[in-house]
Amino acid sequence: MVTKTTTGIVMTATLIAFGFAAQTARAETIFEPDLTYEQMLNAPIGVEQAMSIAKEQAKGRVIELSMEEFNSKPVYEATIAAPTSLTEVIISADDGAVLSTARQTAATPELMQQLIEEDIEDVMEFAALMDGAMFNGDRHDDDDDDEDGHCAVTDDKG
Repeated sequence: MVTKTTTGIVMTATLIAFGFAAQTARAETIFEPDLTYEQMLNAPIGVEQAMSIAKEQAKGRVIELSMEEFNSKPVYEATIAAPTSLTEVIISADDGAVLSTARQTAATPELMQQLIEEDIEDVMEFAALMDGAMFNGDRHDDDDDDEDGHCAVTDDKG
C-alpha cells in the first residue's frame, strides 16, 4: 500500500519534472502560455468540467491542471497521478475534446518514483545544456565518466 508520504513525494517530484520540462522546452514546442485573462475566464469548458474529462481518461488524482495555448487555441493540460502511472491529458477548452493522452507506467510505486527521479535528472541536465552552463565545457553527460570525473568518450570535437 502506498503511504500518503510516498504519494506526496511522487506528486511533488512530478510537478517539479513537468514544470522544468515545460520551462525548458517552451522554445522548442508549440505550447505557449499567451492566453489573456479574459480568454481564460471565457473558455466554454470550465476548470471543473476539464477535471472531470481528465478523470475519465485515467485512474488517479489530478495533481496539475493548467490552461495553455496550442495552435492558437486554448487547451487544458492535466496531469493525473496513480501509484504506478502518470498520465498527461490535453483537452480542448473550446469543446472538451481530448486531443491527446500520454501515459508513463511502472510495475511498482518504487519503480515509478525511480522513473520520476530519472526524469527530473534528465530535465535538469537538458535545462543546464540549454543555458550553456553544463559540465564546464564538457559536452558529454556524466554516465560514462572515468573515476576522476573526466569524460571517457571522445568525439571529433574533443
